[in-house]
Amino acid sequence: MTATAGNDEVKHPSRADRQNCWKVRDAYFECLNSNNIVDPSKPEAASVCQDLRSLYENGCMKSWVDYFNKRRVLEVEQKELLERMRAQHKAVEERAAAAAEAAKTKESA
Repeated sequence: MTATAGNDEVKHPSRADRQNCWKVRDAYFECLNSNNIVDPSKPEAASVCQDLRSLYENGCMKSWVDYFNKRRVLEVEQKELLERMRAQHKAVEERAAAAAEAAKTKESA
Protein backbone atom coordinates (compact mmCIF):
# COMPACT_ATOMS: atom_id res chain seq x y z
CA MET A 1 0.00 0.00 0.00
CA THR A 2 1.29 3.46 -0.82
CA ALA A 3 0.23 6.92 0.17
CA THR A 4 1.08 10.03 -1.78
CA ALA A 5 2.27 13.30 -0.34
CA GLY A 6 2.77 15.66 -3.24
CA ASN A 7 5.10 13.83 -5.61
CA ASP A 8 6.64 11.68 -2.87
CA GLU A 9 5.33 8.16 -2.43
CA VAL A 10 5.52 6.53 0.98
CA LYS A 11 5.62 2.75 0.96
CA HIS A 12 4.10 1.23 4.05
CA PRO A 13 5.82 -2.01 5.04
CA SER A 14 3.80 -5.18 4.77
CA ARG A 15 3.62 -7.72 7.55
CA ALA A 16 6.29 -9.77 5.79
CA ASP A 17 8.49 -6.66 5.48
CA ARG A 18 8.16 -5.97 9.21
CA GLN A 19 8.91 -9.59 10.12
CA ASN A 20 11.98 -9.59 7.88
CA CYS A 21 13.15 -6.32 9.42
CA TRP A 22 12.85 -7.72 12.94
CA LYS A 23 14.61 -10.93 11.88
CA VAL A 24 17.63 -9.14 10.38
CA ARG A 25 17.69 -6.65 13.28
CA ASP A 26 17.80 -9.48 15.81
CA ALA A 27 20.58 -11.25 13.89
CA TYR A 28 22.63 -8.05 13.66
CA PHE A 29 22.13 -7.19 17.34
CA GLU A 30 23.08 -10.75 18.33
CA CYS A 31 26.31 -10.33 16.38
CA LEU A 32 26.95 -7.02 18.17
CA ASN A 33 26.26 -8.72 21.51
CA SER A 34 28.77 -11.47 20.74
CA ASN A 35 31.35 -8.74 20.05
CA ASN A 36 30.44 -6.75 23.20
CA ILE A 37 29.27 -3.72 21.23
CA VAL A 38 26.30 -1.81 22.61
CA ASP A 39 25.97 1.19 20.30
CA PRO A 40 25.68 0.37 16.58
CA SER A 41 26.58 3.97 15.70
CA LYS A 42 30.06 3.74 17.26
CA PRO A 43 33.05 3.35 14.92
CA GLU A 44 33.95 -0.10 16.32
CA ALA A 45 30.54 -1.39 15.22
CA ALA A 46 31.29 -0.55 11.59
CA SER A 47 34.11 -3.08 11.39
CA VAL A 48 32.17 -6.09 12.67
CA CYS A 49 29.07 -7.87 11.37
CA GLN A 50 29.21 -5.95 8.08
CA ASP A 51 27.04 -8.39 6.12
CA LEU A 52 24.39 -8.45 8.84
CA ARG A 53 24.53 -4.67 9.18
CA SER A 54 23.92 -4.32 5.44
CA LEU A 55 20.94 -6.71 5.59
CA TYR A 56 19.58 -4.79 8.59
CA GLU A 57 19.93 -1.36 7.01
CA ASN A 58 18.51 -2.55 3.68
CA GLY A 59 15.74 -4.63 5.25
CA CYS A 60 14.36 -1.92 7.53
CA MET A 61 13.21 1.63 6.94
CA LYS A 62 15.83 4.19 7.97
CA SER A 63 13.57 5.63 10.67
CA TRP A 64 13.19 2.14 12.14
CA VAL A 65 16.96 1.53 12.08
CA ASP A 66 17.50 4.83 13.92
CA TYR A 67 14.79 3.97 16.45
CA PHE A 68 16.01 0.41 17.07
CA ASN A 69 19.61 1.58 17.49
CA LYS A 70 18.65 4.28 20.01
CA ARG A 71 16.34 1.90 21.86
CA ARG A 72 19.11 -0.70 22.09
CA VAL A 73 21.47 1.78 23.77
CA LEU A 74 18.73 3.05 26.09
CA GLU A 75 17.76 -0.48 27.17
CA VAL A 76 21.37 -1.34 28.03
CA GLU A 77 21.77 1.90 30.00
CA GLN A 78 18.53 1.27 31.87
CA LYS A 79 19.57 -2.30 32.69
CA GLU A 80 22.94 -1.12 34.03
CA LEU A 81 21.26 1.58 36.12
CA LEU A 82 18.80 -0.93 37.55
CA GLU A 83 21.63 -3.32 38.46
CA ARG A 84 23.53 -0.49 40.23
CA MET A 85 20.39 0.50 42.12
CA ARG A 86 19.79 -3.09 43.21
CA ALA A 87 23.40 -3.40 44.39
CA GLN A 88 23.09 -0.15 46.36
CA HIS A 89 19.82 -1.30 47.89
CA LYS A 90 21.38 -4.61 48.90
CA ALA A 91 24.35 -2.80 50.48
CA VAL A 92 22.00 -0.55 52.48
CA GLU A 93 20.01 -3.56 53.67
CA GLU A 94 23.21 -5.35 54.69
CA ARG A 95 24.45 -2.31 56.64
CA ALA A 96 21.08 -1.97 58.36
CA ALA A 97 21.09 -5.66 59.29
CA ALA A 98 24.66 -5.41 60.60
CA ALA A 99 23.75 -2.34 62.64
CA ALA A 100 20.69 -4.09 64.08
CA GLU A 101 22.81 -7.14 64.96
CA ALA A 102 25.43 -4.93 66.61
CA ALA A 103 22.74 -3.17 68.62
CA LYS A 104 21.26 -6.50 69.68
CA THR A 105 24.71 -7.78 70.74
CA LYS A 106 25.37 -4.56 72.68
CA GLU A 107 22.04 -4.88 74.54
CA SER A 108 22.69 -8.43 75.63
CA ALA A 109 26.22 -7.63 76.88
